[in-house]
Amino acid sequence: MQEYAKNEILAAIENINVKIDIIQEQVAKIPEMQKEIAKIPEMQKDIAKIPEMQKDIAQMQKEVAKIPEMQQDIRNISRSVAVIEHEHADKLRAVFDAFAVNTEKIETQEEKISFCEKKLENHDIEIDYLTNKVQGL
Repeated sequence: MQEYAKNEILAAIENINVKIDIIQEQVAKIPEMQKEIAKIPEMQKDIAKIPEMQKDIAQMQKEVAKIPEMQQDIRNISRSVAVIEHEHADKLRAVFDAFAVNTEKIETQEEKISFCEKKLENHDIEIDYLTNKVQGL
């Protein structure tokens, strides 16, 4: 019986040693756990921001939902700009054509005026000559 009791005591001691080893492993992890626990206040601050972030996400989803409508508006504006550019291009061509025609008319008128001025100078000279001739008679 002594042998039996001795074996039971050894088994119990072995069981206690296993439990002590487990406890020592857990105790060794305590500093690491304390570091993780120290992070909890920061995590709580981040968690407190979640409702605000959810509101921001909801707002962004609303804005994203508007994108197709905005794209259609942009296409409409692009079409309008193209039409305006086309209309103005025609009008600008007409203005420049009219400008060219007026420039040609002005040049022609300047030539005629120059011709008339030369003719007028010749007439002045002839009149002076004839006046002098008549006075000399």
